[in-house]
Amino acid sequence: MSVMDEERFLVERIGNVARCTLNHPANMNAMGPEMGEPMLRGIDGVMVDDSIRVIVIRGSGGNFCSGSDLSLLGDHMDPAYLRGLMNSINQLLLKLHHGPKPVISEVDGYAVGGGLGLALASDMTLASERAKLCAGFIRIGAVPDMGVTYFLTERVGMARAKEIAFTGDVLDAQTALSIGLINRIVPHEEISEAVMQLAARIAKAPADALSWTKRNLNRATHLDLQTVMDLEAHIQPLMLLSEAHRAAIKKLFP
Repeated sequence: MSVMDEERFLVERIGNVARCTLNHPANMNAMGPEMGEPMLRGIDGVMVDDSIRVIVIRGSGGNFCSGSDLSLLGDHMDPAYLRGLMNSINQLLLKLHHGPKPVISEVDGYAVGGGLGLALASDMTLASERAKLCAGFIRIGAVPDMGVTYFLTERVGMARAKEIAFTGDVLDAQTALSIGLINRIVPHEEISEAVMQLAARIAKAPADALSWTKRNLNRATHLDLQTVMDLEAHIQPLMLLSEAHRAAIKKLFP
């Protein structure tokens, strides 16, 4: 892997936060072969780094991610190669969504196609006022991939997910916020600072508590209430016996 490839995905460790940047602005940070492997290695690295408690995903150059590199499609498409690349990126999305660390996506500019999937694979999505979110697959005679089918339905419900997927409409930040696709809107000149402040605040929590909270919330929408409460009752005693819990109680009641 060349130095240039490594520079396509930058990882900064800032306190207990890993800020990961897709860094190919000339191609609107499209996820091509030069991006896929560095992304996987970078995310694998921060997932196993015990000093990191929160992960931030963002794009450089005023856009988040334009999805797959369209130069790989059309007459130049190699189906076997494309399937391998998609499998690699799918593994990345699974790591972000199911991994133990909270993930925040910072969306400025376009998040299109698979780039939308990357933004929604996170636990929270903050967007600038100039963000544009679009499934877009239908516009090129394709179906949603990279988890977009799942993430859209999970965030906005089936009816709205179908409208977004069937029309391929570009959603501005205010529309995305109004339907629950994103968490909040922040002015573009302030969004990086706002995301890092949120990440640093979350990173103050104990790692095990964050991990189990994320895991239980991810499961909650697919389980019945009794099963969810059983999960909570199983994990809570372990949390209440932890040193982190005891230290927190001592701060409240010195």
